[in-house]
Amino acid sequence: MKHIANLNLETWVKKQIQLWEQAKKDIIKTDEVKPFITISREYGCLVNPVVLALAEELNKYENSDQWNGYDKDLLQKIHDDYAVNEKLLETLDTKKREEMTELMRGMLTDYPPQVHAHIQLIKTVRTLAIQGRKIIVGRAGVVITKDMKYGLHIRMVAPLATRIQSVMERHGIRDRLEAEKLVKEKDKARHDFMTQYVKFDAQNPASYDLTINMAKFSTQEMIDLIINALKSKKFLK
Repeated sequence: MKHIANLNLETWVKKQIQLWEQAKKDIIKTDEVKPFITISREYGCLVNPVVLALAEELNKYENSDQWNGYDKDLLQKIHDDYAVNEKLLETLDTKKREEMTELMRGMLTDYPPQVHAHIQLIKTVRTLAIQGRKIIVGRAGVVITKDMKYGLHIRMVAPLATRIQSVMERHGIRDRLEAEKLVKEKDKARHDFMTQYVKFDAQNPASYDLTINMAKFSTQEMIDLIINALKSKKFLK
């Protein structure tokens, strides 16, 4: 995420490992509420600023530093660094690892061969969710964690015109028709993958706890909605 670009990556990794090692000590408290959030979004919905602000506000609310956002780029960095990945997986006890193995055995039965390359990424997402106080963006997070007790699953949407404009600005595309084609192709590819291989309808609002139209709310309003949802589910005191 953007805040990591302003930090030395090695420093960030060391901080995460410290948090993960603390999570290993805390994870035996089976009665403790360990909330986490997954955020699914339509292509062109810019969620990173919301995630960063949300993590900051949640840390203030709980007087902690454990809430962190994990987007595609950060998850890929963890995935690619074997030593860091092993440190993360070490936070799980044997029972949790066995449960994860069973989950993947069921999930991956009908997957195409190329999807098996992402097994480690699935482990990463699941482990972060088990630790709690993580905001996981994309990467089929809602599917990987849907059976877990303390997850709040959010879908971010926006009108097509809004998403087209966002893509044009982010990628420097001047041709609106080109940007529209890209948005529709990405939407279709994601939908086809999720429905064919994961058997999950990402476009169905019932697949989530909360669906937010980003064009209708400010960043602060979205944060308030999410925190209130966590409170209503008694995931926050």
